[in-house]
Amino acid sequence: MFRASVGGGAATVYRHALVRIIATVLGPIAGGGGWSPAAVAIAGVLMSWDPAPTLGQRFESVLCVLDAALPRRRRTGRTYQGLVKAMARHGDALLIMLAPRLRACTRRAAGRHWRVGSFVPIGVDGSRFDAPRTIANEPLGFAGKAKCSPQMMVVLLVHLGSMLPWDFGIGGARQSERSILRRLIKRLPDDALLVADAGYTGFDLLSHLHDSGVSFLVRVGRGIRLLTELGDYRREGKDTVYLWPDAAHDRPPLRLRLIQVGEVWLITDVADPRRLSRKAASELYRRRWGLEVAFRSLKQTLERRKVRSCAAANALRELAWSIIGLWVLALIGVRAIRAAGHAPDRLSIGAILAAVRSRRDSASDQALRRRLRAGVRDTYRRRSSKRAYDRARKKSPSPPGMPVIRRATTAQVAVAAELRARNSML
Repeated sequence: MFRASVGGGAATVYRHALVRIIATVLGPIAGGGGWSPAAVAIAGVLMSWDPAPTLGQRFESVLCVLDAALPRRRRTGRTYQGLVKAMARHGDALLIMLAPRLRACTRRAAGRHWRVGSFVPIGVDGSRFDAPRTIANEPLGFAGKAKCSPQMMVVLLVHLGSMLPWDFGIGGARQSERSILRRLIKRLPDDALLVADAGYTGFDLLSHLHDSGVSFLVRVGRGIRLLTELGDYRREGKDTVYLWPDAAHDRPPLRLRLIQVGEVWLITDVADPRRLSRKAASELYRRRWGLEVAFRSLKQTLERRKVRSCAAANALRELAWSIIGLWVLALIGVRAIRAAGHAPDRLSIGAILAAVRSRRDSASDQALRRRLRAGVRDTYRRRSSKRAYDRARKKSPSPPGMPVIRRATTAQVAVAAELRARNSML
């Protein structure tokens, strides 16, 4: 019988194939009777995968799995309220402990796809998630739309070589994506290249990334003003530009490189084209679709567009465990398809989710692994459009366009020279 690593010093014997494979991803966690940290972690992951419409129904399904998996002497509590209290007691510490372990699993699962060129590419994007419209959820905040429900902002980091999650941050509806990203910068891997869309072009954020030693590749549009011929460097290439808003003239300008790929304009602080060529920048920005796939998997495949908890603290924990559940699901899937000889980016979250949901009854390891190894995306070329004839009317924002590029004025050149002289004396 397989002995899983979840359970601390004395390994717990799990009598359920699905729980055993979850335990190998989560790593060692303190076990014991009742709602121990190990039982809470497994329950949090299983509830994030369950398709039932209510939390109570999800709990009943999870309880059946745990009863089949755990020895009788280590049976968990019997009520959902008990699980909620245990998550409030252990949940935050568990999330802090599990995130580094899952990042290490992502690093191992990526294998030879860890680096693209000389960089470790990490994509970033944000999205809002709804919560029930209750008084207890109002502290989460509202995004400003009429009659909207309380919401939470999620910023997700994805490794663009393997398309696996790397980290995440959650805030209230009014908290900006940039402020949440600042909390995550210190957890980026060495030699990271942060790839972002046009919402992350602020001077303060990009300066903070540059000062932290994190390279970036960011799309810019017509809302960004760039300068040329500022004289900040003796040798300026034809693609050298500067980001230096008027309100930041007491700080050094950011020297950047402008890259045009079709109708897309990108800026990066990697000045050497040999480290980041135009072709490589185009490919890395194209891989940002991995973030869209991740959010679609979370909102549509796992059906977690809206959490069910009616209190703000519980809603935040529910959303965090939903993201952890997606992360664990992706790691399980990548391990399985790599064993079958497929690349990590061939993973189909929908197929892996169908596999684990079909094996909630105690099944053999062989049957579950066989189903998981088949969890890859189709490779056929579609010959017809999936677009419906009668499409729902949705907002279609115009593309960001081309940034505003101006030659630096004589006054700006003089201020930049004064800043250089002042900094050289320090």
